[in-house]
Amino acid sequence: MKRIAWLATLPLLALPALALAQGAAGYTTGNAHLRAGPDFSYPLIDTLPAGAPLSVQGCTSGWEWCDVIYQDERGWIAGNFIQYDYNNQYVLVPQYGAQIGIPIVTFVISSYWDSYYRNRPFYRQRASWYARPMPRRPPPPPMPRPMPPPGGSRPQPPARPLPGHNPRPMPQRPPMGPPAGARPVAPQRPPVAPRPGAGKPAPAHGKPAPKDNGDHQDH
Repeated sequence: MKRIAWLATLPLLALPALALAQGAAGYTTGNAHLRAGPDFSYPLIDTLPAGAPLSVQGCTSGWEWCDVIYQDERGWIAGNFIQYDYNNQYVLVPQYGAQIGIPIVTFVISSYWDSYYRNRPFYRQRASWYARPMPRRPPPPPMPRPMPPPGGSRPQPPARPLPGHNPRPMPQRPPMGPPAGARPVAPQRPPVAPRPGAGKPAPAHGKPAPKDNGDHQDH
């Protein structure tokens, strides 16, 4: 019975480890360099496009550089180039790392390179990299306008006019006349109705027909 109860707790114990391995889901704000360590001087692993999905495993102090997984590659990206969908808005990691819950980690080059870069060409010079002092330099500044991830863009509200600014309506121009040199077109007159009796036929002998005044008598 004790063995069965211990085995039943295995899935519960594995959940935190699985969640830590998956990391937090973020996106690149633009074209970002994936490097073999948290600094510009480390070898370049890949260049990620804007909106690339990332699994963030942890970041250095201040969330300046983050250890991420992109597809089947592992490396470091500046935190200013990673954004999250947090409370229905896209935020940068250095500003909301604590609220999102991204852990702070320490970079150990020997164990990190042994785990992920054994098949990389620069791994052959690992001894010189291990002995090289790495000064702590600030990461690159964030982009002026971070790009939203694909399919995650939200419609922006229409721009509001500045206070005290009343836009004037555009004046309406009068209709344009005929071009120069064109002959004016005379207006058409309405048709005239025929007068009464105008349609009577003339007599055969050429004399005018007698007028019918209505006061004659038959003999």
